[in-house]
Amino acid sequence: MSLLDERIDQAKTICILGHQTPDGDCIGSALAIYNYILNKYGNSKIVKIYLDVFSKKYLILPNADKISDDLKDATKFDLAIVVDCGNLDRLKEYKRYFEEAKDSIVFDHHENNDIPARVSVVSPESIATCEVLYPFLDRTFINKNVAECLYLGLATDSGIFRYKSTNKKTLLMAATLIDYGFDFTKLLDTIVFNNSFNQRKAQGIAFDRLKLICKGQVSYSYLTKDELDNLNITKNDVDNIIVYLREIENIKIAAFAYPVGVNIYKFSLRSNSDKFDLSEFARKHEGGGHMLASGCIYHGNIEDIGRNFEKDMLSFIEDKENSK
Repeated sequence: MSLLDERIDQAKTICILGHQTPDGDCIGSALAIYNYILNKYGNSKIVKIYLDVFSKKYLILPNADKISDDLKDATKFDLAIVVDCGNLDRLKEYKRYFEEAKDSIVFDHHENNDIPARVSVVSPESIATCEVLYPFLDRTFINKNVAECLYLGLATDSGIFRYKSTNKKTLLMAATLIDYGFDFTKLLDTIVFNNSFNQRKAQGIAFDRLKLICKGQVSYSYLTKDELDNLNITKNDVDNIIVYLREIENIKIAAFAYPVGVNIYKFSLRSNSDKFDLSEFARKHEGGGHMLASGCIYHGNIEDIGRNFEKDMLSFIEDKENSK
């Protein structure tokens, strides 16, 4: 019996938590555990998922409608399971459920995970948290619903199996999951490739504004709150723009900023070079992540933020190049 099953066996009430602005790996791993518990234990366990607001496109996943953003639940859970999150602050207000739980376990692939769980399963060399989680699930109780959620996390965090960290283990796991019979083409089309008309309009605004900074080494663009409001879309509808900025020829780093509060902008960062550990940069600016994919926060108006970010990033790049 795995250490996950041991803890689930001993718990009556369970909560599943993940990082703010949850992505495919976070939502996929959280729902994989939820569907796994439902399949193995039926209604004998009370299981709740609490996540930050996420894009409606993820509602295609089995039982995604069970995800809650309730902050007023008075339940003190027997077990808190945290997925794809490197520190408590990134759980936002939902960290209360973790802190009040009797037992806790974390599954993650962020190198600098410091969540004080009773048990931590952290594997930075894994491409996704879903890959970390997979060996701890009893194969007897992995069904189509569980497999679909695991596949999504694996596919999205690997850049649809294009990133350098994709390996034989990743592809074999994906092939095994596909055999459970879910429609992986529809899944990826819905969550990754299909965009609404207004999403495309937002991309057009961002591309029109696109420029190269830091001596041509960084592609950079942004969207403002007014622009999102005018198109009736949210930050969750523009999270894929960074993918296109990363694909510009000869750049080292891509950066895309969007509002997450009043005069608060989140920067999505992607690198095409393992010379630059973006997680190091992000941790200095209220963020974190991985070497090639991270996020951070800047405060102020977007013009000042852009100038400050360019100065900070140029200094970061030059420090790394001079240290080689």
